[in-house]
Amino acid sequence: MTQELTGDAKFNSFAGTEQEVQFIASVLNLKKDTKLLDLYCGYGRHAIELAKMGVNITGIDATQAFLDIARQKAKEEKVDVAFRLCDMREMDYTSEFDYIINMFAAFGYFSDEENAQVLKRVSKALRSGGFFLIDMINRDWMVRNNLNRYWRHPSGEYVLSYKIELKHGIVTMNRILINQVTGDKTQHEFVLRSYSLDELTSILDKCGLKVRSTYGGFAFSRYGTDSPRMIIIAQKE
Repeated sequence: MTQELTGDAKFNSFAGTEQEVQFIASVLNLKKDTKLLDLYCGYGRHAIELAKMGVNITGIDATQAFLDIARQKAKEEKVDVAFRLCDMREMDYTSEFDYIINMFAAFGYFSDEENAQVLKRVSKALRSGGFFLIDMINRDWMVRNNLNRYWRHPSGEYVLSYKIELKHGIVTMNRILINQVTGDKTQHEFVLRSYSLDELTSILDKCGLKVRSTYGGFAFSRYGTDSPRMIIIAQKE
């Protein structure tokens, strides 16, 4: 499947960024100066847009190159976002955030035990009553669909491709971004553990995070086995 990119391909790589941010703001009822952590923020496409709304944003990622791009974009957009280099397994916040978001399947990089430890750190970082939003590709839907995607910027300057395979609950995602003007090519391969709703609900519960609602996409659709995404909103008790 080929789609056109909108905006700057590095930072707004998907036409749905605006819709995703509006969804986040709505379901979490975000207010100005609310403290929010974007866990594995990547190029900062969500963090920067949320900062424009007046949300107090911290973004962490384990890839320095992503953060360099995010900082430059934030500077260009004249917004203040605290970007930090950090492995999610090592983040050490205590009751600091009202909300934490983890977008675009940026969870499941490690062993089951380490993934559970990440969620314990999420719980620790949230204030009492705070919310965690995690967005993942729905494993049931993934089994039945071709997930390879190809995006082209209208200017022709950038192309972005995703190749995704699922075997035995393990997702291999290969992302390639090519600047067709300079010839620069950035390639990243991610191997993720894919969880079912029941599996993730159980882990969240053990970490003191109670699932409050689920969605099947950013148009507020109900979650089901045919939903392309599995979006979970959990609350710290």
